[in-house]
Amino acid sequence: MPDYRIFYSLSKNHYRLIFSLITGFLMLITNSNNVVFNESKQISTVYYDASDFKLIGKLSGADGYSRLPAEAEKEVREPVWNLSQHTAGLSVRFTSNSTSIKLRWTLKSNPYRSNMNPIASKGFDVYSFNNGKWQFMGEARPQNSIENEATIIHGMEQTEREYLLNFPLYDGVISVEIGIDQNAYIEKPARHIIYTTNPIVFYGTSITQGASASRPGLTYPARIQRALNKEVINLGFSGNCKFEKEVARYFMESNPSIIILDCTPNSPPATIRNNLPVLIEFIRSENDTVPIIFVESIMRDDTYFKKNVGSAFGTMNYINEQNQALKEIYVSSSNNIEQLYYISSEDLIGSDNEATVDGTHFNDVGHFRAYQQFKFKIERIISR
Repeated sequence: MPDYRIFYSLSKNHYRLIFSLITGFLMLITNSNNVVFNESKQISTVYYDASDFKLIGKLSGADGYSRLPAEAEKEVREPVWNLSQHTAGLSVRFTSNSTSIKLRWTLKSNPYRSNMNPIASKGFDVYSFNNGKWQFMGEARPQNSIENEATIIHGMEQTEREYLLNFPLYDGVISVEIGIDQNAYIEKPARHIIYTTNPIVFYGTSITQGASASRPGLTYPARIQRALNKEVINLGFSGNCKFEKEVARYFMESNPSIIILDCTPNSPPATIRNNLPVLIEFIRSENDTVPIIFVESIMRDDTYFKKNVGSAFGTMNYINEQNQALKEIYVSSSNNIEQLYYISSEDLIGSDNEATVDGTHFNDVGHFRAYQQFKFKIERIISR
C-alpha cells in the first residue's frame, strides 16, 4: 500500500509551490494552443485561377489549356487532337511574396501509366528564379483522383519571387488554382525572364511529350526553355508524330525561331519519304529562313538482343531504315533549301544503355543528355 504520510508532512508553502507549478503548466499549454491557433489564422490560404496569370508553351488561338486551337479538331487526326488536350509543355508564370504555395487542380481523366511517375503524368512542379537561374522548388503530387490538392512548399520568408509552374505531361486539366497566404499577393510576372516572341517548336513523339521523366520540369523541352529563357512549344504526340503538314499549319502561326522535327521513331520509312518533303515545302512556303533540325531515332535497347531478320518493327534493321529515309530527305532537301540541320542518334542519349526507363522512353538521364545535345545545336544555330 502506498505511503501517503509524506503528503501530511508537507507545509503550506510546499502546497503553494506545487499549486503554482501546476497553474503555470496549464497556462503554458493554453498559451501554446493560442499561438498555434493564431499561426493557423495567419496562414489561411486564398486560391486564384492560374489562367489569370501568364500561360506559356501553347499556340496562339488555343483555348484554355489545349495545345492546339479548336479548329484543329477537324483538321488533324483524332489521336493527335486527343493528345493535344494533354498539357505537356504548358507553364504558368507568376510573381508572389507568399510564404507558402499550394495548388488545387481538376484532371480530365486521371490515367494510370505504368512507365511514368504520377508527378510527371498528372502532377506539377514549380521553379523559382534564384541567383540568375531557375531553381527547382517543389512538386504537387496527385492523389489518384480527378480532384487534387497539394502543398508545394511552406515556411518561406515573405519576399517577392518569380515562379514557373509546369503542368502535367500526360493528362489534361479542367481547372488549376494557385493558393497563397491570405495576407500575400500574387500577380502576373514582374520580370520578362522567359521571352515569348518567336518560340522554339518541338514537334515529336511520346519522348518529346515527356515520357518518362520523373516530373514535368525534367523533360528536354522544359530544360531548353529554362536554360535559354526562351518559350518552347511542346508538340509531342505520343505514338502519333508523322511529319504531318496539318500540324505544321498551326505551329507556323507562332512564327517560330527554330523548329525541331523529332518524329522519326513514330514514322515508318515510307511515311518519312512521303510526308517529310511535303512538310518541309509547307514550312518553307510560310517562312523561308527558319532553321529546321532533323532528329534521328535512337536505337532501342532491346534491339541489341532481338533477331535482326527482315524489316520487322522494332528491329535494328527497321530503325536503320527509318534513319536512312530521314537522312535521304535531309541530303536531297539541303541541295536547294538552306538552314537545314541534322542530329544523329549516335550519342544522343549516350552509349551506356542506362538512359531509358523501358528501353525506349527516356528516364531523367536520357532527357538530360538529349537536352545537352539539343542545346548545343540550338546555340550554334543562334550564334551564326
